[in-house]
Amino acid sequence: MNKLVYDIGGSNIKFALMTAEGEILERRTAPTPKDSREHYFQALTALADGLLSQADGAAVSTNGRMYPDGDTYRAYTSDFLIGVNLRAELEKRLGLPVTVENDGVAATVGEWWKGAARGTDTVLGIVLGSGMGGGVVVNGKPMRGVKNNSAMVFGMLSASDTAQGRYSASALDTVFPLLPYKLAAAKGLQPGSVSGEEFFRSVESQDPVAQALLAPYCRAAAVVIFNAALLLDPDCVVVTGGLARQPALIAGIRRSLTEIQEKCLNYPGIDLAQIGVKVEKEDFAVDLRAGELCLDANLYGALWRCQG
Repeated sequence: MNKLVYDIGGSNIKFALMTAEGEILERRTAPTPKDSREHYFQALTALADGLLSQADGAAVSTNGRMYPDGDTYRAYTSDFLIGVNLRAELEKRLGLPVTVENDGVAATVGEWWKGAARGTDTVLGIVLGSGMGGGVVVNGKPMRGVKNNSAMVFGMLSASDTAQGRYSASALDTVFPLLPYKLAAAKGLQPGSVSGEEFFRSVESQDPVAQALLAPYCRAAAVVIFNAALLLDPDCVVVTGGLARQPALIAGIRRSLTEIQEKCLNYPGIDLAQIGVKVEKEDFAVDLRAGELCLDANLYGALWRCQG
C-alpha cells in the first residue's frame, strides 16, 4: 500500500504520498517549525491531513542521528527535539507505523535504489546543501555503524595544519550559504541579497570573485570524497542534494579530484621510483556521479527504509 513520506530539512519539510514502487501521487510542503516541539509535530500531522486512509505506514528522513536504540532522536538543529523518541511520537499522532532515517543515509539509499547509482553494490553518497552530509551502501545494505553514526562526513578533516595544531572539519569548509554572503560583501551589496541561484549564475558568467569563492569549497568536498573513496573502494560516489543540480559545482569537484589524484603522492625532491615504489595513478581515480534525484533523494531513501 501507499506510504506517507517526510523529508524534514532545517528550513522546510517536503512531504509526499508515494506508492511502494516510488511513484509520487501527491506532494506538499511546509516550513519547519523551530520554536517548539508541539508546533513541530503539528506541522508533520497537518501535512498528512486527508491522506491517512490511503497509507499503511509513514517514513521520515531527517537531519541528526539516532541514539543506538534506533528510536531516540539526537538533533543537530532543533534543541527541543533532543531526547525525543521521534518514531513513537509520530506514531501516536498518525496512528501508523513509522520508520526514521538519517537524511544523509536516506539520500544515498535513494540514489542507489532509484537514481544515479542504481545497479551498483557499494556507493558513497555525499549530500551538499546548507552543509555536507553523507551515507554509505555496502553490498546492497546501508552501513550504520555500532552507534548508528557511520558516514559522518561533516566531521571529517578537509584540511589541516598539524604542525600548528590546527584542524579544519568539512562542516566548516562546506557551508554553502557563506558563499553568496561573501559574494555580496565583496561587491558591496547588502548581506543576504545574493541568492544561491544568483551565485551560480555569477560563476557561469565567469565572475572572478564567485569562481574564487567556489574553488576552495570544491576542494574541501573533494578531499573528503577522495579519502572516503580510497577507504571504501565503492562502485561510485554520488553527489546529491540541492546543489548537485549545479554543473559548475560538479565540474569543480571533478577538477579537484583530478588534481588530488595527480599530486597526492608527489614529494618535492623525491623520486619514488628510485626507492622501489611504483604508483599507479589509476588506483586513485574516483567515479564521481551527479545525483539524478537530488531534492527527492531523501524521499526515496526513506521510502526504501520503510519497506525494508
